[in-house]
Amino acid sequence: PRADAPRDYTSVPFVTSLADGYSLAGGINLPKILRVLGSDGRRYKQLVKGKDDLRQDAVIQQLFSVINRFLAPRDAGSQSGAAAGLRMRTYQVVPLTKRCGVLQWVDNTLPFGNWFRGNETKYRPTAPSMSQLRATVHAVHAEKAATAAQKREVFDRVCSSAPPIFRFFFYQHFHDPRSWFERRETYIRSAAVASVAGWALGIGDRHLQNILVDQTSAEIVHIDLGIAFDLGKLLPIPELVPFRLTREMVDGMGLLGLDGSFRHACQATLHAMRDNSRVVITILNVLKVDPLYLWSLIPLRIGKIHRNASMLSGDFEDAARASEDDTELMLLGEDASAAAEEENKEAGRSITHVGQRLSTGISVEGQISELIQQATDPTLLSRMFEGWSAWY
Repeated sequence: PRADAPRDYTSVPFVTSLADGYSLAGGINLPKILRVLGSDGRRYKQLVKGKDDLRQDAVIQQLFSVINRFLAPRDAGSQSGAAAGLRMRTYQVVPLTKRCGVLQWVDNTLPFGNWFRGNETKYRPTAPSMSQLRATVHAVHAEKAATAAQKREVFDRVCSSAPPIFRFFFYQHFHDPRSWFERRETYIRSAAVASVAGWALGIGDRHLQNILVDQTSAEIVHIDLGIAFDLGKLLPIPELVPFRLTREMVDGMGLLGLDGSFRHACQATLHAMRDNSRVVITILNVLKVDPLYLWSLIPLRIGKIHRNASMLSGDFEDAARASEDDTELMLLGEDASAAAEEENKEAGRSITHVGQRLSTGISVEGQISELIQQATDPTLLSRMFEGWSAWY
């Protein structure tokens, strides 16, 4: 239909009232959780974020929706095996200005980090706590003279002292064999799609608080997508792995681990993305000339990682300084004419980056095997920033 054609919105619920007060979510900028009453009688939660540019989150969510259309069967019964049931869990993001926006609250989910905090004393009571493990890793990372071999030694010691426990998530929430098996397969397929799509778009900053798990469906939900197109590699401690595939994530995949449904689902996802790579590149090219989307705010996005990293490591003063620096950079970034040349360079780099990853220079099977090997390499994981918690 035409964009200006009349549409019927009578079935779409709207806000009738707001609850008094709000609650705060975690983070240096303290996002607000609002509760609203819809015209359909249901109560909804919405997350309002300030001091944050949500336009890239909105763009990435749109790309995820497009990828879901690639993965959806064209007709009933046309997909089976590894290609069946593949999708990326999405949510709505509405940027209001360059500095704030509203996000859909994803019900029945919790961050990976919250689940571990609430259950590690139950399932590994004699192991060191999350804070103790992080302190052990921090001690070696804080030494500028520490070698890669020393970091690997500490990483191995931390891993051996705290065996993985995420398989118990499925025992907790899904009690009969059928639902346990189905939800575990849903988790595996969801993780596979998220891994391949995230790698193709260069999404980073995948620490324990930026990945949610649905307690009813076991789907993975990725949030806080402001770090994309490989910006994580520009950090003082660069991100070295293509996606998060740590031992805890693998522990939830059962006895076959990465050699079961996960590998086949990754291959099916990459096949679909390669077959439709022109669509992804076309969308990115449209964004290149979109006046509402700025490609040149790299300093802001890197500052955001620094801010989140400081929060994760407990350095709240440094996080506050990073937030103040971001405000100054945002004011500078409003000079569109000065940033135009940088925007064109960054847009071209990002589009080229995605196109190269979706090219057919290497077989799908070979590409997935290489990515899995990199994502699970303990030497690379031992060199990741401690706030990423690579041992979980």
